[in-house]
Amino acid sequence: MCGRGGLDYRWETVWEWLDLAGGPPDGGVTRRNVAPGRRTADGQQLVRLPVVRPVDGQRGISELAWPLIPPWKHGRIPKFSTANCRSEPDRPFSEVVAGKPAFRHAWQRGQRCLVPMSWFYEWDKSQSPRAPWRVFPVDDPLLVMAGLWDRSKPDDGDPIESFTIVTTEPNALLRRIGHDRAPALLRPDRFDAWLTGSDAEAEAVLGPPPEGLLDAHRVTRRVNNPGYDEPDLLEEQAD
Repeated sequence: MCGRGGLDYRWETVWEWLDLAGGPPDGGVTRRNVAPGRRTADGQQLVRLPVVRPVDGQRGISELAWPLIPPWKHGRIPKFSTANCRSEPDRPFSEVVAGKPAFRHAWQRGQRCLVPMSWFYEWDKSQSPRAPWRVFPVDDPLLVMAGLWDRSKPDDGDPIESFTIVTTEPNALLRRIGHDRAPALLRPDRFDAWLTGSDAEAEAVLGPPPEGLLDAHRVTRRVNNPGYDEPDLLEEQAD
């Protein structure tokens, strides 16, 4: 799965890697420990991240809430997890997602998106306490994850646009660090198939991350606190 990540990039890098319309803004973003939004005792805490979608025949970027809020939840984060939408091996994604009420509306309407991140965190379930790892690209400037987005209208207020990250089977690296899921990662030659291709073309690009695309190292257990966002999160820890 992918329930925690980090952003550390310049906007010009995002624009170039994702071939976005228009010119990039100045600067960039650094958020070392990003978790999905959550329900709270007195409401909810929304977390918004940059997401790429087709806009007038080009790729545009906007900030959407994470996790996905289905239309029928009227702007409220569900009690069940919608941060990830799981695919399954040897089954068409359209068949799998048809059985997932939270996500099938987005899929049926072709509301696919790309989610740029610099890295994601996973926890080795074979250890107690679970050991956190930071997973990052070996050569690429960004990780680009396949996502679905939807729009939900609160009883009062403006509609909330939100997204989920599609997950798939792990590669050898992720299995080695004790994890059984992976975000569906896309490289530039597959962006169009996911964003604007047919259902069959989009399904065809979902699969385990290619071997050699990723590396990983242990990080401090301070990452377990989603409010912790200090530079030592990037430091490699001894096994």
